[in-house]
Amino acid sequence: MPGMLELLKGLIELMRPAEWSKSLANMIVAFVFAGFMYGAKFDAFVFATGAASVFLLWSGLYTLNDYTDRHEDALHPLKKRRAIPSGRVPAKLALVFSLALILLSFLIAFNLNRLLVLCLCAMLMNQILYTLKPFNFKKRPVVDLISGSLVNPLFRFYSGWVLFVPEFNAPILALVMILGLQLGGYGIYRMISGDFEKSRGYGSSIVFFGPKIKYIFYASILLGISAYFFACLNSMLKIPDIGFLPLRYLWLALLSIPLVPLYLPIIANPKKVNTTNVYRFIYALLYLHTFVFFLLFFLLYVLF
Repeated sequence: MPGMLELLKGLIELMRPAEWSKSLANMIVAFVFAGFMYGAKFDAFVFATGAASVFLLWSGLYTLNDYTDRHEDALHPLKKRRAIPSGRVPAKLALVFSLALILLSFLIAFNLNRLLVLCLCAMLMNQILYTLKPFNFKKRPVVDLISGSLVNPLFRFYSGWVLFVPEFNAPILALVMILGLQLGGYGIYRMISGDFEKSRGYGSSIVFFGPKIKYIFYASILLGISAYFFACLNSMLKIPDIGFLPLRYLWLALLSIPLVPLYLPIIANPKKVNTTNVYRFIYALLYLHTFVFFLLFFLLYVLF
């Protein structure tokens, strides 16, 4: 029984439920912009079912990533504790589990929305290019950033958009907001393991361009934040077709400001996340903050 319990815990860990927040956040942003631009009505069943298909896809892809990286992860100071390299989940079982999750994801989407199926296909193909040999985009400069922080967030966003708007016609401010924030956040996340990637001979952007690449990530985050504020201001300027948010959404940004000083040390020196419990706590707090922010982002639309 203890062995079975450890196996179940390992399988859940492979699914990375905490990472679902990224897909959920993108889908929420998509729905809210669609609602304000096109008067889309929220359908809880459609949204929950669509989100479930996306979550299952990414759980399968995360598991596949851990399967393909199991030998590398065994050498990493933190990743060696993951379910496969630690031996809690057999590698072959993890592969079967991954394929089952991906198949279930497509079955759900196929019976819900054909455009959602296209989004899932795009994310699946992109992740194959990102993860598997001979492509290994995650180990190659420039394409690792495009694949990991632009293509995936774009189709996570559209996975929410096409549930309510039957076209790939999202407003530019929404896209700049999500892509800017996620390019910056992804880049800083990759910098946490920069020394390890260098030691393993990766040719990733972090290794190829060196520490100065972080300024691109800073600029990207600033661009995403600026797009958010401009979307709020556009409710007064009324520039057509670029997207807008009511001014009440400014309060979400203002309420987040007191937490910003906590995040600055991680942004300035991401490598320290691996060195102290304090930095790991702040990193976890950032995840929680993101989840709460987008939950309130959604509730501001539904309740007001």
